[in-house]
Amino acid sequence: MGIIVQFSPAARAGILEWIFPKAEVQVIAVTDATPAGALRRPVNSANPAYYMAVSAGYRDFGGIIAGDKVPPKDAVMKTIAKVLARQGYLPGTDEHPPSLLLFWTWGTMYTDRMVTMDGSEGPQINRRQLLRFMGAYKLGLISKDRSGFQDEMSMTGVMFRDAEQDMIYDMASEDLFVAAISAYDFAAAKRNERVLLWTTKISCPSRGLAMNETLPVMLALAGPQIGRETPKPVSIRATDKLKPEVKIGDPTVIEYLERTKVPVMEVTPPDASAARKKAAPKK
Repeated sequence: MGIIVQFSPAARAGILEWIFPKAEVQVIAVTDATPAGALRRPVNSANPAYYMAVSAGYRDFGGIIAGDKVPPKDAVMKTIAKVLARQGYLPGTDEHPPSLLLFWTWGTMYTDRMVTMDGSEGPQINRRQLLRFMGAYKLGLISKDRSGFQDEMSMTGVMFRDAEQDMIYDMASEDLFVAAISAYDFAAAKRNERVLLWTTKISCPSRGLAMNETLPVMLALAGPQIGRETPKPVSIRATDKLKPEVKIGDPTVIEYLERTKVPVMEVTPPDASAARKKAAPKK
């Protein structure tokens, strides 16, 4: 006769997590500031900057996988606004006219592979795209701008990589959830001039994760790097013991967001939804 052992709910959860460990969220954040952006005063909660936003919404930047569960855009934009507020970026008003035009987007950057004659997956053809997005040019793995010759010259040294280079190089072969925020001078934009100040790119391997749960964590972890030049890509990990919440500690900031509508103009590409519908499921 078998012996039945009863476990408490907490113990059962612990055993299941030991047998089926959850995927860990690892975020790579990189910010590039332009010379014009470097001249701007630092932004923080004590010295806020006000913005108007342009949203490109959800995008598939790499290979496309059918059936992805896309998080609601309103929820994503609300999260972005909270994360920005924590870093000192607040929506502009009549009382506080915007000095920045923020352009943001989020989505996926999946690996894209050649298909062989027998229908199986071949070599990855967009590794450089993923490397460049994660800031591998700051580690000498690739050129910052797209150039076949420079890229080939940079890639020749990858066999002698250090630990940081190894991490980024390996992650470039994985499917990624991504987000990007760019800041432009608002006064110049009103004159129909494009003056880029900085760009922050955020990525996270998507294997075993759901975007609607992962995106808020990605943004919260990367928050301190937004708008601040990073000498190299910054890696941040979140475990079950450290699940960041998007909190805004200053009550005045909370009140400001509650009574201020975030000025966002949406410019989602018209062909984005059609491309997703035509996508073939990825094996």
